[in-house]
Amino acid sequence: MEHETPKKRRKTGKKSLSGLRRFLRQVYLFCQRAKAGIQKAWEATALFFMGLWEVIGPVCKRIYKAMVPVFKRIGRALQTLFGPLAKKLQTRLSGLGKFARIGVGAVSLSLVVLLLAVIVSARTSESTTTLAEASPGHEDTLPVGEATPELTPTPMATATPVPEPMQEQVLQKGDDSPTVALVQTRLMELGYMDSDEPTEHFGSITEAALIRFQKHNGLSPNGLLGEGTWLLLMNEGTGPYIMQEGDEGDDVQDVQTRLYELGYLSKSFITGTFGEKTQAAVMDFQKANGISSDGMVGHETLDVLYADEVVGNFFTKGESNDTIAAYQQRLKDLGYLSSSYSIKGKMDDTTVKAIRKFQENNDLTPDGYLGPGTMAALDSRSAKSYTLTLGMSGSEVKAVQKRLKALGYLTSNSQVTGYYGDATEDAVEKFQRRNGLSVDGTVGIKTLEKLNSSSAKKAKATATPKPTPKKTAKPTAKTTKSSGKTTAKATSKTTKKATATPKPVDTSTKKGVEKLIAIAESKLGSPYVGGAKGPNRFDCSGFVYWCMKQAGFSGGYMTSRTWRTCTKYTRIESFSSIKRGDVLVFKGDSMATGHVGIYLGSGKMIDASSSAGKVRITTTVTSGSYWKNHFLMAYRIYD
Repeated sequence: MEHETPKKRRKTGKKSLSGLRRFLRQVYLFCQRAKAGIQKAWEATALFFMGLWEVIGPVCKRIYKAMVPVFKRIGRALQTLFGPLAKKLQTRLSGLGKFARIGVGAVSLSLVVLLLAVIVSARTSESTTTLAEASPGHEDTLPVGEATPELTPTPMATATPVPEPMQEQVLQKGDDSPTVALVQTRLMELGYMDSDEPTEHFGSITEAALIRFQKHNGLSPNGLLGEGTWLLLMNEGTGPYIMQEGDEGDDVQDVQTRLYELGYLSKSFITGTFGEKTQAAVMDFQKANGISSDGMVGHETLDVLYADEVVGNFFTKGESNDTIAAYQQRLKDLGYLSSSYSIKGKMDDTTVKAIRKFQENNDLTPDGYLGPGTMAALDSRSAKSYTLTLGMSGSEVKAVQKRLKALGYLTSNSQVTGYYGDATEDAVEKFQRRNGLSVDGTVGIKTLEKLNSSSAKKAKATATPKPTPKKTAKPTAKTTKSSGKTTAKATSKTTKKATATPKPVDTSTKKGVEKLIAIAESKLGSPYVGGAKGPNRFDCSGFVYWCMKQAGFSGGYMTSRTWRTCTKYTRIESFSSIKRGDVLVFKGDSMATGHVGIYLGSGKMIDASSSAGKVRITTTVTSGSYWKNHFLMAYRIYD
């Protein structure tokens, strides 16, 4: 039996490698020819559909779906074509050693991946150029009448408008067109605009939303609505707005402030610009709260930021140290911890509840965390001491109501609810006035001490009104003459007053619902700014929050989506049951977006409107279809 010598093995290896090189060169040449052929085929197909678009338009989508089986058959044909080549390659490789086979396999796989990348790159490049590239300055315009191919759709859960060719060459700020209403609707659906009843006016808010959309989708951020922006905006595969690195604005600053309050971000990075530090802080927050940590702020992250059960990054429940003990003493001095509470420096349930009460009274988000923002507020000389006020609820409120009932300031057991509403506020004011205290309608330490003391004065008994004596009518002749003169004068004065310019409302003279509405109306015309919470700029949820705070309500800020799960106020499910002063909660064109406003009655609502770009009064709440179709619930914040 003849044995193979090392020399023969070397010759065999050389022949195999030489054959392999020839084979790989053939594969390379084949790939080059395939690339050129596919590119030419794609160009011819694109030109065909560009011409076809002007004729059949939306029908292209159906054609695409019909072509899917054809593509599958082509794939099977390619598999049949490359089958013999695969077998030949396998035969060639069988004569090589183990490591040589692995190396050749890796090289071959890399070539296949390269080929696919080239094909996809060519196709993507052409699609992007067609959509985003404009006339020579990369502006978002196309020549009038030039056909544009349809984007390949990716199914989404919500239906979106079918893009039709625009009639105008380009739309910009200041224009009025039915197309603007469609654009606003889509921007709201994707979260680039606050959900609202769309208009046909292209204002500054629409422009800002469009610029942000263009930035997030690789278009020239010029704020102009051309064919490229239109088609990408209306494409079903376009994703929603997600706050990310590079974004700027009040909404970014709002998120940064909240991250600071929770201990994830240093105060020096509250700049309104989403940078690397903010991204890192968001990722840390997401990890701690069980959210996918991508460093971007979507609806889920935003909701959790303001949730009751949010996880902070500072002193947590169960921790013990001297710093906690120092702040427990401060809470005790301000009346949030009882005088009998034993300070041990441990973050227990009682301390968490006390912190939450402090936050409610000091315009902080009531999350119960002793974070940097809360500690700074506790250290401040302007820190408010413990008080019961509008919007609070619980056993302490109920105890105060029982005492007020016993003293005659509340007249019915039905008013002892445990919720501090306008009836309780009115009773507290009467008690304070009767007992020589400062009248503010809130129950602080002095009011509470007086209320529970034996020297507390009861309410005055209501006197029975005496009947008004009837006057004897004067002779008819004189009465008629006098009435004629009086009527003429009165009519003249009344008409003059009615046409006069209304004066600014003094909100201090108002009570309850009317006080809230007077505060809201005092901000009519204030500009809409996403994420703003006043005092002179607002978004929809920031406007409601600011008005309630000025009216005396305690509690933290809630987004339009967080309002949907609110349990603090009486929830109204029926649209027909809403009343003046209720907070109305709406969904957007998708459940991921929403809107809130204050109902004025008679089909009117006051809100910070993104489509109008300012705080306005809309009269279409009950007469139009938009608000009825988008209504979710209302909340009765007054008794």
